[in-house]
Amino acid sequence: MSFALAFLLAAAAPPLLTEPDLPPCTQEIAAKPTACDAAIAGEKDSKLKARLLLHRAYQHNEKHDYDAALGDLSAAIEADPASGMAWHERSYTYSELREFARAAADSDHDVALRPGEADAYRERAFARHGLGDLKGAWEDRAKAAALEPSSAGARIARGKAALWLGRFDEARADTQAALALAEKGGGAEAAAEARAQLAIIALWTTRSPAASPEAACRAAEKRQLLSTKEAIGDCTAAFLAARTPHAKAEMLTLRSLAFLVAVQDQGSAVADQAMAVALDPGDSQWHANLGGSYVMVSHSWAGRRELDIAIRLKDGWVARAERAAARYNLSDFDGALDDAKTSMGMRPNEVALIVLGDLSHDRADDKAAKLYWLAAWHLGSRDDRLRERLKRAGVADPDKEPKS
Repeated sequence: MSFALAFLLAAAAPPLLTEPDLPPCTQEIAAKPTACDAAIAGEKDSKLKARLLLHRAYQHNEKHDYDAALGDLSAAIEADPASGMAWHERSYTYSELREFARAAADSDHDVALRPGEADAYRERAFARHGLGDLKGAWEDRAKAAALEPSSAGARIARGKAALWLGRFDEARADTQAALALAEKGGGAEAAAEARAQLAIIALWTTRSPAASPEAACRAAEKRQLLSTKEAIGDCTAAFLAARTPHAKAEMLTLRSLAFLVAVQDQGSAVADQAMAVALDPGDSQWHANLGGSYVMVSHSWAGRRELDIAIRLKDGWVARAERAAARYNLSDFDGALDDAKTSMGMRPNEVALIVLGDLSHDRADDKAAKLYWLAAWHLGSRDDRLRERLKRAGVADPDKEPKS
C-alpha cells in the first residue's frame, strides 16, 4: 500500500489507553466483554464511567464496529463533557465513517479541552482534509509540528498539507527535514515515507512546456498521453489554478488517471478521487469513481457507502455495477444480484457480468458462470482474476471460445 492510500484510508490511529487505576475489565474487553459491561453498568462516578466507556469504544474501533463505538463515545461525552479523549475518539470514529463534518466538530471540542496535545490537532487536520479545507488542515498540521519539533512524522504531515496548497518549497523543505530526522533517529519507516513523498513532490511539480496547464491536462486525456509523467504536473497546476470546486474536482479526476497510467500509483489516484468528492460532494460521478476505487483496493465497506451516495444522487450503470461488486464482497448476495441485473439492464458491462458469474459459481451453476465470465472477456475485460476464473471453468484460451 502506498503512503497516499494509507493516509487516505485511516486517520491517526487511536491511542491505546492504559490507566492502572481503572477496573481490570479495561484490559479484558476483547476476551471478557461481559465483565466490562457489568463494570460500566454498575459505575456511579460519571468521570470513571466515561473512562470505562472510552476504553470499550476503543476496542470496538479496533474491530471496526463503529456503530457500537459511537454509542459508547456519545455516552462517555454525556457522562463527562470535559473528557477531551472521548471527543477525540469520537472524531476518529466519524472520520473512519467519512462523516468529516461531525469529526471536525468533535475535534474542535478536543482542541479546546487539550490545546497542548499534538494528537488533537492531527485528528482535526485529518477531518479538515476530508472536508476539502486544505488551509485549515495545514494550520493544524503546523500546530502539531510546532508541538513536536523533533517528530519526523509531524514534519512529513505538514509537508503533505503544504503540497496540497501548492506551497512546493515548504513541502520539500519539511519533507527533507523529516528525512534527516528519521535517518538520524533510525526511523526506517518514516525515512521511507519521506523519500516516497519527495518522489510525489517531484511528480506534482514536473510540467510539460505547454502554456495552459488545463489545456495540457485535458489534451493528455484526449490524446491518450496520460502515460507521461508530465501529465501529473500539468493536471496539478490546473487543479491549483481552477476557480470553482467542480473544476478542481475535474482536474483531480484527470490527475488520478495519470497517476494510474503513468506511474501505477493507485494510492495517489484514490487520494485524488477522495479530494474530488470533498471539494464537490454533489456530483454523482466523483462518488462513483471513489467507490469503485475503494472496491478495487479491497475496501468494499467504504466503497459501498460512496456508491450508495452516487446512486442516490444519480443512478447509473457504472455505480450499480461497482456496488454489485461491493455487495458481493460483503456477502450481500441478494443485493449484488439485484444491482448486477439493474446495471446490465442499463448497459451490458464487464463488472456486472463478472459478479453474475461469481454468483452462479457459488450456486454450483458452472455452465452459467462460464457464460457470464466469457461474456465479460468478449466485452473487453482482460483482468488477470477473470482469466483465473475462466481457467477454473475449463477455458484455456478464452479468445478461441465463441461469443454467446
